[in-house]
Amino acid sequence: MFIIKNTITGRKHSEPSRPSWKGTEYKTQAAAKAGVTRTIKHYQKAVLSVSECVANGEPEYMSRYYNDYKDVAYAPSEFGGRSDRRGLLDGSILEVMSVADYGDPVVTRTGTSPYNGNQITVTLDINQVGTHMDPLCESHYTR
Repeated sequence: MFIIKNTITGRKHSEPSRPSWKGTEYKTQAAAKAGVTRTIKHYQKAVLSVSECVANGEPEYMSRYYNDYKDVAYAPSEFGGRSDRRGLLDGSILEVMSVADYGDPVVTRTGTSPYNGNQITVTLDINQVGTHMDPLCESHYTR
């Protein structure tokens, strides 16, 4: 089994055009490389769509792919730019590797619990940080 790894964050990359229920693992290395190619083409399509809207005299946000465009076009310090996605337009931050080589990276964090305000220390899989599985994330406690 193979995965696509974001080399900046160390997390598994999920293709933007792939359904979430298919997951992030691929049976062969060639399939994972094809996933990198699909990701690059998706973000190039987003840039093209936004440039067509601008050429037609419409604002950037009228494009269907505006949010994907924001991720790859703006610097992290600018509005909406994210540092972990700047290299997706050319695939420079994506790396194909086997699941065994990826291992099971974990992160230990200490913070204030959004539920009761107590200091807690949690150790999580790196891919669960900021999700509903993270006790330091507010969405963990919604009912």
